[in-house]
Amino acid sequence: MGIPGLLPLLKNIQVRTTIAKYAGMTLGIDAYAWLHRASVTCPYELVMGKPTDKYLKYFIKRLDMLKKLGINPYLVFDGDYLPVKKATEFKREQYRLLNKEKALELYKLGNREEAELNYRKAVEITPEMTKCIMEYCQDNNIKYIVAPFEADPQMVYLEKLGIIQGIIAEDSDLLVFGCKRLITKLSDSGECFEIESHCFPTANDNKKFAIGELSIEDMHTLVCLSGCDYCNGIFRVGLLKAFQLIKEFHTTAEIMDFLHDCQQFEVPSNFQHEYNTANYAFKYQRVFNPITQRLTTFTPLPVELHHDKSICNNIGYAVNKFTGNRESLLDEDQIDHKLYLDISKGILNPMTHRCLNNREREFSFYFHRILHESGDFYNRYKTVNLFLREHCNSATPLLA
Repeated sequence: MGIPGLLPLLKNIQVRTTIAKYAGMTLGIDAYAWLHRASVTCPYELVMGKPTDKYLKYFIKRLDMLKKLGINPYLVFDGDYLPVKKATEFKREQYRLLNKEKALELYKLGNREEAELNYRKAVEITPEMTKCIMEYCQDNNIKYIVAPFEADPQMVYLEKLGIIQGIIAEDSDLLVFGCKRLITKLSDSGECFEIESHCFPTANDNKKFAIGELSIEDMHTLVCLSGCDYCNGIFRVGLLKAFQLIKEFHTTAEIMDFLHDCQQFEVPSNFQHEYNTANYAFKYQRVFNPITQRLTTFTPLPVELHHDKSICNNIGYAVNKFTGNRESLLDEDQIDHKLYLDISKGILNPMTHRCLNNREREFSFYFHRILHESGDFYNRYKTVNLFLREHCNSATPLLA
């Protein structure tokens, strides 16, 4: 979702450029962000469970652009939901269902344009859709990885390892994780904007928001006070006010004392808990190391947290190789690293841990099964036409 208002405050260090600048580099790509944009081309088919290859075509077009320019794409897919964000994901699911109901009603009334808008809001990006993209990548020697949980820390982790030299994404959260080179607003013509963290001191021209003066820990405090994906923040505390507080007080405890004493602000009773949760998620979230082929944490856990299993609610549970269950594991030697290797390759569904199937290939399989199992020719003809009428648009080809 990003940090509301962060990118505009960094406007003076956003460099307009073209993607051709990165020829010869390997760039990480927020694949779910691309899938959300690609889903705009086929929301009806995706929401109503009909086959379509339009979202795949979107990827093919963009990946071809990068490859022609000598850029090596490295797609990074989201994995399972973090336990701490279950409430958020439930709200999003309810939002999608509500928009699906609205879309169906508007479609019946003949209001196709309004229905289309609601279908777009009702789309859920699924692991089965990502499998369709991954199989294309396999056939065309394009690198990819499925994160154990969220793609943001996984992409920055790959950058830290030197596997990628920049990240194509729209999510400003990446800067809070410590992304060194963020490439945003990539257009079909190859135009984009670049933000590099080593330019943060240059942003200090804006004295009200001199981000270059902040440590990475200060950045975490900044976005927790103003609100982020892991923390709702404090009402009336935006990024500018949060920056002012960080510069005025030495510790988070001093900031909280001030906010509690000031009648202008109302600090939620659970803010301290949310703040701690967000800090753990930013610092220690689970990621996958493709070099060692092991599940690990974004940064090493400090000694004092080695036995605090409650933090697994914030960084992600892990599967025990001995029991096969998701557990609050902090001992990496007990983790089923082979399972997470299979997840990273797209062999297993990151949520269910079952075999992951290509969404479009499933439709194709069912279609061909009808052809071979529907009895005599006349019945096959009727059954296939019924299938096409119920599941396919005339312009939507089935993938073999």
